[in-house]
Amino acid sequence: MAQTQRLKTRIAPTPSGYLHLGNALSFAITWALARQQNGTIILRIDDLDNARFRQEYLQDIFDTLHFMGLDYDEGPTDAEGFLKHYSQHLRLPRYHALLQQLVEKGEVYACPCSRKQLSALLDSACSLHTCRHELLPLQQPDIAWRIHIPQNTKVSFTDQLLHTCTIHLAEEMPDFVVQRKEGIPAYQIASLSDDLEMGINTVVRGEDLLTSTAAQLYLAQKLGAEQFSSINFVHHPLVLEPEGGKLSKSHDSLSIAEMRKNGLSSKALWQTITRTLGWGEAGVVDAKSFLNRFALADLKQPGKQSLQAQGAE
Repeated sequence: MAQTQRLKTRIAPTPSGYLHLGNALSFAITWALARQQNGTIILRIDDLDNARFRQEYLQDIFDTLHFMGLDYDEGPTDAEGFLKHYSQHLRLPRYHALLQQLVEKGEVYACPCSRKQLSALLDSACSLHTCRHELLPLQQPDIAWRIHIPQNTKVSFTDQLLHTCTIHLAEEMPDFVVQRKEGIPAYQIASLSDDLEMGINTVVRGEDLLTSTAAQLYLAQKLGAEQFSSINFVHHPLVLEPEGGKLSKSHDSLSIAEMRKNGLSSKALWQTITRTLGWGEAGVVDAKSFLNRFALADLKQPGKQSLQAQGAE
């Protein structure tokens, strides 16, 4: 899809754990793509998940960006400034306004089911239990709000690496939650709202978020937010653990913070990112040299070959 305006993107980590190589790779790709096109980068920290939020995880975001030498054009400069002026909790009224639009359109229903109850079903689709049809009051306690995804719903969009993507949303994310039981808007609503509010026109994500992209496009369609459908998407490969699984924030030993404690230098991190991408050494020692080497077309295609983490020297 051709760019018709100056690129505007965001780096959007969550303070739910210490950042790992996969996060660093995503930061690097987002930053290089924007700087290559003289675009604008916003630092937007997604902090709605109160249960997993920790102050040290928030600080780790700023420490990691500084360690990597990555700059940005808008957003907080430190943890204190973020909490005072940029937290998603300050934007809750905007998220609730979108949720109310969905309510008025009859798109959501109340669901009291626990994860344990849902996992006991042969299929996770909400159509297999009666919540969708019971019309329970949305405002009663301990109720999640779900959006009704009609059977056979598919969402197609264009990705700059994958070209045309088609997601079977009714199968892969059936009747997903838009408001959690504690009354907090879910990730899909908050992310969509922020992208619209901030005028984002390029979204860089890992391939594990292809279904989230489809969910947000579906929400945008229901809300009449046509500008979201014109966003350029880049879903990059994931970094895998040496055993082959996806890197997770739950493994602190694989975090950049822990590796730094063990002597990882910024140069070694950039060389690891470069080798992980299959570019060899390529003369990359810092953010500037990575930018000089960067070519979006050289990224391996998600879904065909994920990236194996390489040891840092």
